[in-house]
Amino acid sequence: MSRPLNALLWGRMQLLRWTNWRPLVAAARHPRRTQDRWLRRHLARNADTRFGREHVFRTITSYEEFAARVPIQTYESLRPYIEEQEQRGEPALNADPPVMYAQTSGTSGKPKLIPILQTTLDNHRRSQGSQAFIQFSSVPGAYSGRLLPIVSPAVEGTLPSGTPYGSASGHIYKTMPTLARAKYVVPHVVFEIEDYDLKYLTILRLALPARDITFMGSANPSTFLRLLDLLAEHRLELLEDIASQRFRHLDRLPSAIADAVLPRLRTSKARVAELDSVLRLPAPAFKHVWPELRLITTWTGGSCRIALRRVVDAVPEFTRIAELGYLSSEFRGTITVDLERNLGMPTIHENFLEFVERDAWDSGDRHAVTVERIELGREYYVIVTTDSGLYRYFMNDLVKVTGRFHATPTIQFVQKGLGVTNITGEKLYENQVIEAVQATGDELGQSTDFLLMLADPEGSRYRLVIELDLDQTAVERWGRTVEGALGERNLEYAEKRKSGRLRPLQIIPVPPGTGELYKRHMLAKGQREGQFKLVALQYATDCTFDFTRAGPTHASLDSP
Repeated sequence: MSRPLNALLWGRMQLLRWTNWRPLVAAARHPRRTQDRWLRRHLARNADTRFGREHVFRTITSYEEFAARVPIQTYESLRPYIEEQEQRGEPALNADPPVMYAQTSGTSGKPKLIPILQTTLDNHRRSQGSQAFIQFSSVPGAYSGRLLPIVSPAVEGTLPSGTPYGSASGHIYKTMPTLARAKYVVPHVVFEIEDYDLKYLTILRLALPARDITFMGSANPSTFLRLLDLLAEHRLELLEDIASQRFRHLDRLPSAIADAVLPRLRTSKARVAELDSVLRLPAPAFKHVWPELRLITTWTGGSCRIALRRVVDAVPEFTRIAELGYLSSEFRGTITVDLERNLGMPTIHENFLEFVERDAWDSGDRHAVTVERIELGREYYVIVTTDSGLYRYFMNDLVKVTGRFHATPTIQFVQKGLGVTNITGEKLYENQVIEAVQATGDELGQSTDFLLMLADPEGSRYRLVIELDLDQTAVERWGRTVEGALGERNLEYAEKRKSGRLRPLQIIPVPPGTGELYKRHMLAKGQREGQFKLVALQYATDCTFDFTRAGPTHASLDSP
């Protein structure tokens, strides 16, 4: 990229130091005071909403009164308020009307609509600015070249009232300042392509001509795996198109998107010559096509660690892979303030957060504590109050306290609360399963991009679906090794296996690409691509995907 553009970017980052970073540090030095001030302002602003009147916000003067007055909420308890304000235009939850909604899947079968206010977008933009300053300051050269963020569409549809629904991240991408957009490889309209593979082929066609991509970002690392798979599958086709300065799928794109793509197809002769060598490799990786890549931001915790391993192998050795942060359709939970240790500071200046220790919640205790009281190394469920109208909303997310930023504890996403199963008292956690499978892969010299552990209470056993080509001997070896690793991490599991109350683990090998088919299945059921998180441990009765259609006959470990 040109020196003048990078000079302007440097100036922009110095401005962000004063407008975004310094206030963030000030908030972190006094977490309780920051939270109390936010809560008082928020309750006062929304006192005249129906929810505010019902819970008498005007008389609440402390967190303790707020917690006593407002029960912990789920989406279903808030759904009537959201539907009322959308259908009638009355302030049921929000004093300010939503400008759009984020849509995500719900437990009742009906999708969830999360209100997004102008304040919500302003907060997201400010947090994005803080994150950009930290990345710019921490990873030299991360923003010196072209940028390849991959986001959800800004608008995915329109409600009967005319209010759009889509993603806040897509909206922010679309409305970024001209300086930022000048560095983007992909115009925002490309993310509106509905055909899944066509969208990623278009992204590759636009990104491959740019040798100087220094930054990539996507919420889920499985997105990067799909790019790698499509790159390997279509490398010669893409090479031919790049050499001829065209895109063979252009006529499949809506006209507005084709018009945005067409001017970006030109490629220099030097780059064509370089790609002529690189794209003839049987499995070209990011380090081959973008050798200057400095930074990737994505989710690194929870089930995302499964896909992340292949991403690490695909990038240059010097590339930093940084935690994107704890965020969801409901709210942005953290800003990664330390890229070296991936420490996430809770967004105490934008939301009010409460925490319930994991074992306490699981035993029925609903007593919550505020952010300054959570303890290093412990795991907590998150309860959040947001400016968009979620009050004491149970996120069903487990986070772990990882450190401290000034006086504020830092947290990291561990897993969805759904990722816990119990057949005979073993209480197995998703995190334990992922660690056991990855330890087995390290020991046996085989790694996988997809795994899914299914609890079968009727059969008194667990079934591990794993994307690997295994013969019967390898299946038995994997079964024994995974069970040993699980027993080391969960003593109750080892005891229940020893006593025979749990039957042997069943290994179900499935062919490459099954994880991608499963993801598409879940997206078709209503999950949003940008927020998709694999629940790697679940009950078999909750899994609606038919793995018998994915590939070869299932093998099992049936020895005593």
